[in-house]
Amino acid sequence: MKLFCFASRNQHNITLGVQAGLWATATVSFQAMRVRKTKADRYFRPGDRGLLYCNPTHSFTTPFVVESDADQDAVVTDVWPEPWVLPFKIKPLGSLARQLHATDAVERWPITQRRMAETKGRGGISAAMHITGATVFTPLQITDQDWEIILSDLATRG
Repeated sequence: MKLFCFASRNQHNITLGVQAGLWATATVSFQAMRVRKTKADRYFRPGDRGLLYCNPTHSFTTPFVVESDADQDAVVTDVWPEPWVLPFKIKPLGSLARQLHATDAVERWPITQRRMAETKGRGGISAAMHITGATVFTPLQITDQDWEIILSDLATRG
């Protein structure tokens, strides 16, 4: 199955997105946005799995199931304090009540161990898990077992 990881600059934005059942990405340069749109169109589908990453706490949180394609044209102005693009619906399976620090995720999750080995640790957890920048909307292939371990650490509902 495919896993997509998305970063947030703060916990408040995660709370707002979870409450709205919606996630999106920050506005970036024209070229970077073209790349994101292409990747979202090519790889991102309802039924895929997702995971949020809180930059300030360096923690994974809030696993979710993707419930819609990313809207290539929409700009969301009524959920977060700033406009966000490429929005998509999510079914949150957790909340900020459960977080796992990146170093603990590397110790506990086979997917993070594999990815850190593949990247030889270069770029840290962000590069390994495709969290930011050019890797947004780049899927990671995970096993059912990987997903079950993530859910056991972070899910608060089924």
